[in-house]
Amino acid sequence: MEKQEENCKIDIEEEEKMDKEDMYSCRRRISRVMITLIIGLLATCYYIFVVELCIFTVPSQELKATFLVIFHILFLLCMWSYLRVVITPPAVPPETFRLSESDKQLYLSEERPEVQEQILSRAAKNLPLYYNVDSKTPIKYCRKCQFIKPDRCHHCTVCDICILKLDHHCVFLNNCVGFSNYKFFLLFLLYVPLLLIFTSAVSLYCSILFWTDQLPNMDSKGSAIALFCMSTFSCIIFCYRYIYDHYSLVVTNETLLEFNEGLHCEYNPYDLGYRKNWRQVFGNKKRYWFIPIFSSLGDGSSFPLGDATEDIEKNGTIDCQTPK
Repeated sequence: MEKQEENCKIDIEEEEKMDKEDMYSCRRRISRVMITLIIGLLATCYYIFVVELCIFTVPSQELKATFLVIFHILFLLCMWSYLRVVITPPAVPPETFRLSESDKQLYLSEERPEVQEQILSRAAKNLPLYYNVDSKTPIKYCRKCQFIKPDRCHHCTVCDICILKLDHHCVFLNNCVGFSNYKFFLLFLLYVPLLLIFTSAVSLYCSILFWTDQLPNMDSKGSAIALFCMSTFSCIIFCYRYIYDHYSLVVTNETLLEFNEGLHCEYNPYDLGYRKNWRQVFGNKKRYWFIPIFSSLGDGSSFPLGDATEDIEKNGTIDCQTPK
């Protein structure tokens, strides 16, 4: 009777595991579809703006050239940022955070939580962890990836890996936003509304020309009005929903996951002040701040603390290099 109950329990657990895997697989397929839709939408907007408005509608050659140059600069930066955040693989913990084979076998064979904690504490003694500063915080170990989790590292159930400084998994990117591509994500959030504002302004200009009879009725009239409505509406939603939320987290040095789970409600040990928080993401060299080139500080596995006496520039600085 007991064996039957155990077998039944195992079967239920396996079914739940398979259901979760199917759900995550479905989310990955949906993400691929979303990427295709976003690229298709950008291509459609590109055609309407460049061909329908600038080439066929705008009467002045000087304005045509000006609009096309500004649009292509913003469009290039937008696409560059988007592709970087999509194709950049998430950073995973370095091998120094992996348990030795003997410690791993000892940890897995031990059932007492207090003994497991002792094993992890001994293994993490020389690792750069905030746990070693605040002994009240338990050391976190991922059984699936077999890593001691560095500070701010979390396991993504969709990507099925531990990711350094995980912000969130984005269905529109089919990728996780973390330490290695966080800057690219923020730049994408910046350039999209700038592109939308400019597109909205130019399409409004063309619509006014049609409404005041300065241009004859053309097929591009409907395109100009549609592009104005679409870009204005999208810009309002984008700015309200994403820009404020994510950039406010940058200046407080908090990830979206940490904010949603309330991990730093009382005290955020990583808050260095808004200037150093900004530089930790965008780097020390201002000329690289708004270019989709990796320039974040640190290695993603350890972070300077708010009460640290050492300046951020001297604490594991990596400038303009793609993390390995």
